[in-house]
Amino acid sequence: MGNLKLLTHKERYLKAVNLEVPDTVPIDGTLDLIHAKRILGKSPMNSSIFLSKNYDKEIDMNYIAKHNQKLLNETEIKLDFDSLSLYDWNIYPDGFRPKYIDAHTFIDHIGRIFRSKPEVNTTYWIDGIIKSAEDLEDFEFPRIDQLNFDILEETLARAKEEYPVRVFSHAVATLPFEIRGGIDKLVYDIFRQPDFARKLIEKAFNYQIDLIKKFIEYGVGIIVEGDDLADSKGPLFSPKILREFFYPYLKKFIQECKSKDVVVMKHTDGNIYPILDELVNFGIDGLHPMEPGVMDIGKVKELYGERIFLRGNVDCVHILPYGTEDEVRADVRRCIDAGAKGGGFILSDSNSLHSNVKTENIKIMVDEARRYGRYD
Repeated sequence: MGNLKLLTHKERYLKAVNLEVPDTVPIDGTLDLIHAKRILGKSPMNSSIFLSKNYDKEIDMNYIAKHNQKLLNETEIKLDFDSLSLYDWNIYPDGFRPKYIDAHTFIDHIGRIFRSKPEVNTTYWIDGIIKSAEDLEDFEFPRIDQLNFDILEETLARAKEEYPVRVFSHAVATLPFEIRGGIDKLVYDIFRQPDFARKLIEKAFNYQIDLIKKFIEYGVGIIVEGDDLADSKGPLFSPKILREFFYPYLKKFIQECKSKDVVVMKHTDGNIYPILDELVNFGIDGLHPMEPGVMDIGKVKELYGERIFLRGNVDCVHILPYGTEDEVRADVRRCIDAGAKGGGFILSDSNSLHSNVKTENIKIMVDEARRYGRYD
């Protein structure tokens, strides 16, 4: 370890966030709960419990969220990650139970429609409830004072001074298109009924920014703004549309965090080279994941490494789901070689540690990072 003192998880992570050199490269990831089941032998819960014969009428979505968040916290610690994580849309109103349309389809607390497949323990988004201007006028997000923040309080208590807590949240893009029923519908609205699109985006943003303010009030120090703005070919919207419909809210989101000395990490998949200058100039502190195949983490480090920290980008499309041990270790070394010099780097996945990722490969990823990622 050279002359560097062994740090706590929190000290290590914050060193990287502050563009400094820690004792070793910090590690984390965005975990699917299937890995909690594989590692802990404990099953996550989902909304299908409300349809079961053994349904306890006292159970609400907060009961499920607390159960799952405890598994997530325990798994991240078991894996030797350097941070704990929480997802904004797992914060529900007190007593909330989803409204079921049929046996497998339900509406959540923010107007998104999901379908579940209990036989494979999978739930996925399919639609939204906003079909017209009248629907938008009638729809109201939950008030912040109606929400239950137990999972945040419990995660912060578990983290104590040992771990930082990063909250994955959203600013403007994902929530509007999901409650509208698809990104295609939102794009149509922008061109055919722009006033409606603006009202939809603003209404979603107002809910999200109030939620962020509450996270900050509780003491969260790292916010991950999680809206994807690109695919492998480039930005999802033209520069003109981004600047007119989305960037004003993204800038407000970043400014709110920065005004409270809260770190903002931007997540977006895809080829973001055409918009990367603007994102950095907005004041983001960090970037995830620099998608392999369309982004070069070494190039991003060279261009922006003195201004932002980098988090990523072990390949979760090919290597982590299908790779051998040697291939996983080689990809970890690729990331560290490209991103870690001079500090300001956190090793993580290239999007998420989703259900198709081999749990054993996550353990190998961590092991190799601990071995290879030491600063001497």
